[in-house]
Amino acid sequence: NMLPYMASYMRNFTDPSVRIEHMMWIPTFQGCFPFAMVIGGLTSSTFSPRVSAFIGCALVTSSVALSAYAIQHSFAMFFIVYGLLFGLGSGIAYVTAVSTAINWAPDKIGVVSGIVAAGFGLSSSIFAPIQTWIVNPMNLPATKDGYFVQPELLHRVPSLFTKLALIYGCMQAIALIVVCDPPFRKSRSNESIANDVDEDEEDDDYERPVFDNDEDTTIQLSPNEMLKSPTFYCLFAALFCCSFYANMFYNLYKTYGESFIEDDMFMAMAFSIASVANAIARIGWGYLTDRTSFQIALSTATCLASVFLLTMPMTRELGKGAFLFWLTGTFVCMGATHALFITATVKCFGNRHKANNYGYLILSTTASGVLLAAISQFYLKTIGYTYLFIITSIFPFFAFIIISCIQWTPQGKLVT
Repeated sequence: NMLPYMASYMRNFTDPSVRIEHMMWIPTFQGCFPFAMVIGGLTSSTFSPRVSAFIGCALVTSSVALSAYAIQHSFAMFFIVYGLLFGLGSGIAYVTAVSTAINWAPDKIGVVSGIVAAGFGLSSSIFAPIQTWIVNPMNLPATKDGYFVQPELLHRVPSLFTKLALIYGCMQAIALIVVCDPPFRKSRSNESIANDVDEDEEDDDYERPVFDNDEDTTIQLSPNEMLKSPTFYCLFAALFCCSFYANMFYNLYKTYGESFIEDDMFMAMAFSIASVANAIARIGWGYLTDRTSFQIALSTATCLASVFLLTMPMTRELGKGAFLFWLTGTFVCMGATHALFITATVKCFGNRHKANNYGYLILSTTASGVLLAAISQFYLKTIGYTYLFIITSIFPFFAFIIISCIQWTPQGKLVT
């Protein structure tokens, strides 16, 4: 939702060479800053979930506030602040939240990770209309190329970041109150109890979560062990394909829609509707995974995504209603990506190192994001949206093929 506003402002006041295609690098690193989730796993285990989440939230809020200054000076500064710094903070905060939530309900990994992912995605349904209402309250149209040229609209862009930072800071301060691991209790071994040990033997007592279960006694691979497993590389490749199509559609749906829909407020409301559907779908995909398997849930989502992407160019002729339907359908499919891969990570490699292991897996989204940003910057104008959608529809189909073969890898049978 923000890309056209940011690109339009910078073209008019900061750097006339900036195009929407250049701005693709910013959400690429916002959502998948390299090693951010690995760092989040380390800070959570070294300090505490609340401290780790605070570090992530502080980085996010600071980056948004500083962006009001950065966008007025250079694209490089804006990219560092709103892209890299924001991505670092959000990666730390997100992996801390999802791993902490799983600790409270380790036997409901799919649903729990789906709920956290739903909250992560639902925020966009709230803030997209707020952003549009602040920047474009008169619902002024963009040009056919997706840019805004009205001075009264463009002058509101820097102050938008300041207002968002204040809102984010207040919300995060409230949320941090409830971020914590389950309570721990003292337990003694059965042998110690049976033998009626004396006080000297109480040193053998150990702490474990109140909501702990027997799953921790199963496979527990460290990051180094996981990186030697073919299962990891199957998941890595599948996530690469899923994140490529999801990031492409998420970042370019608005510029594509505004090439034939001259209604900025409709685009914001359509995005909100699709985001709500996406959030609900994340929980649904997680529930389906718990009831069936990761393989079945992701295979369903990727096949549907291929169909929606392949037929997306039809919406240009079918109008607003069709665009909203295709937008919502694709967002529902995209919800599986965020909810399911953390579940697969825990089931395949264990609960103990889940934050760090998922951090390494999520690096695939960085690789796919870089590829997408490069394609958008150098080839989007040449190939156009129609062929971009057709090409992109191949990626979820490749993910389907990869996941269909995962049972022949060492840990693959655990998610089939």
